[in-house]
Amino acid sequence: MSISCSIIRLYRLTRNSTNNVTNKPSLSYVVSAISMEIADDASIRKRFMPEFAYTAKDRAGRTVENTIQAENSAIAAGRLREQGYEVLKIRALGISSVEHTARRQTGESLYHTVHSGVPLKDLMAFYRQLSALVNAGIPIFQALTNQENQVKNARLRAVLRDVNQRVQNGEKLSSAFGSYPSVFNELQIEMLRAAEHGGLLEHMLARCADYLERELEMRRLISGLTLYPKLVAFIAFMVLGKRFFIDKFPAVAKLIVGKNNYSFWSYVNDTFVFLLEVGAVAYVLFVFNRISFARAELIRETWERFKMAIPGVGGVTRGFALAKFGRSFGVLYGAGLPMATAVRAGGTASGSRIVQRVAEQGALAAERGGSVSDVFAQCGMFPHTVVDMLRTGEQTGNIDAMMAKSSEYLENEAENKARQYAMIFSVVVLLTVAIIVGYAIITFYMSYVGAATGAGTPGGAMEGD
Repeated sequence: MSISCSIIRLYRLTRNSTNNVTNKPSLSYVVSAISMEIADDASIRKRFMPEFAYTAKDRAGRTVENTIQAENSAIAAGRLREQGYEVLKIRALGISSVEHTARRQTGESLYHTVHSGVPLKDLMAFYRQLSALVNAGIPIFQALTNQENQVKNARLRAVLRDVNQRVQNGEKLSSAFGSYPSVFNELQIEMLRAAEHGGLLEHMLARCADYLERELEMRRLISGLTLYPKLVAFIAFMVLGKRFFIDKFPAVAKLIVGKNNYSFWSYVNDTFVFLLEVGAVAYVLFVFNRISFARAELIRETWERFKMAIPGVGGVTRGFALAKFGRSFGVLYGAGLPMATAVRAGGTASGSRIVQRVAEQGALAAERGGSVSDVFAQCGMFPHTVVDMLRTGEQTGNIDAMMAKSSEYLENEAENKARQYAMIFSVVVLLTVAIIVGYAIITFYMSYVGAATGAGTPGGAMEGD
């Protein structure tokens, strides 16, 4: 019921009442009736108005979770911003919550928790093209529609369709991307959140594309360096088989000689079937780890500590995590975020729970007016060079540039170490395979000579008699 309908009803009531002089309404009666109609109309509208659940931050930086009623999510977000809140997430309750749950189930199912379904090269191309469209002045929802029609990956197309609908309903792009953590990681989401705060969306999209391009190049480099030793190890296993480590006799030799009725299917069971069994066990462990990391923070942090404790690998893992933290922290601070907020967001974007804990300590120190560099120096996780550059940035007010330089230094160091350890791995695998194959050849030759000598001894004795 609208206010116009209420006025029409009052007009009819007044007109009917004026026909009867004794029941002529007074001015106070008309005003009271109009007020009651408007109150009833407002209560009815409030009763049937959609309700939205939101997560926001107040002026003090505290996270607030509550509900608000509005005509749509855009109006709800606008009212929250007028109250001084920074909206992080907002979604409709009631019927829309069922739709939201369905989207979560179809978008982030158990399968997609393990396999995102979107290769890095497709995601990199998406960011690059979206940055170009936004830089050309095209509205974000039109740019998303354009990309939805162009991408060939079915999973990415479905994600963009849902993200576009969320954005058109008033949700932030970073919040919509955050609904798909298997596709868009924490670093990308935090960078987009900083772009929305500082108005540098096209630059952050291009930066995300650069990150993905660099990560893709590193993966291809390591894969190329380790391809040859992996092929050598595979061929060596196909020659030796799993029973070689029991009877010290190569599978190919047993197949050629026909020792102990060793058939072709025995060879297949020793090689191909065994590799399939190992692959199945490895895949089950991989799935378990991905699900555990997605749901159990303690398991994820324990695994990170284990990786960082491994000689060589730990340094590379820590270097890349600190580089992501420094890069995102500098960008967010340069975009205008407060020091504490930028440090927290950088810790989240690092992808490491250990770095995130240290960043939280630095953020608390910044809120108390202390020095973030002193906290990082005491934790012992950051290299002295990075701590010194951060301290210089705090003194000169040029933190973003200093963190960009330190992040570049950490990335280069981590990449160089990754190349070195990949080459070392290749050499170790080749030497190990060479030693095992040499041992197999010597063992086979000695057993063959021993068998031939034992077979010739009775014949020689008979000749002597």
